[in-house]
Amino acid sequence: MQTDADLLLKVNHLSARIGRQVILDDINFDVRRGECIALVGGSGAGKSTLLRCLMGLARPAIPFQGRIAFDGVTRSFANASQRYKADGLAFVPQNPDHGFDPLKRLKWQWQQAARLITGSKRFTATQQSLLSELGLESLERRYPHQWSRGMQQRLLVGMALIASPRLLILDEPTSALDPLIAAQVLQLVMRHADEHNIALLIVTHDLALAARYAARTAIMTTGRIVELGETRSLLSEPRTAYGQLLARNRDWNSVVNLQSSVPVAAE
Repeated sequence: MQTDADLLLKVNHLSARIGRQVILDDINFDVRRGECIALVGGSGAGKSTLLRCLMGLARPAIPFQGRIAFDGVTRSFANASQRYKADGLAFVPQNPDHGFDPLKRLKWQWQQAARLITGSKRFTATQQSLLSELGLESLERRYPHQWSRGMQQRLLVGMALIASPRLLILDEPTSALDPLIAAQVLQLVMRHADEHNIALLIVTHDLALAARYAARTAIMTTGRIVELGETRSLLSEPRTAYGQLLARNRDWNSVVNLQSSVPVAAE
């Protein structure tokens, strides 16, 4: 039985607008500790705006209603003066190009991330273990273009994991990668998250991805979450017209039945 102690993130009646236009309308959902949940929706559904609100960013959309509780800290958006800092939350962008400076060596970029997170840029045995767990080689003297896209994405994941977050957000984690490489990256992330009790929020337009990895799925369209439930049940018997449309147009069943272990390919 789930208890309040199991809840890591809870969003209640969150609404946000740009000018007079409402972009998010009465958003409600939660994430449990160690859980993998997917947020599925098409372009323009409001997924990116919701992510920015979760991370405490008030531009370009400004939250004006509702509240967010993360790991015991609550922020009410009815009080514009109340500050919200999402400690314990890490974010991985969908495209490695958005995460790296192409003119800086990877080791330098890793050190800067470590310095901001831990206060020291010293490369520790724990960090080396994390890189090894993600199947990455030495960073010495390498630039981003000298690594494959899959390796770059895994390094971004590693940077996000330096601080041992309690919630890791993956924004469209397969959109910039070859499908096989994307599966390998996600398998590694899922394994690490399971071993360290890290909750995952996978934001995607791909229902098949949710079917493969998420225990629960939220379906979002036009700034609202229209369905939320256990993934298999939601996909088998969607209640809304939009959910039914997504389920009819995704070969998700074959994805659910894939083998759970995907080896890391040489890249």
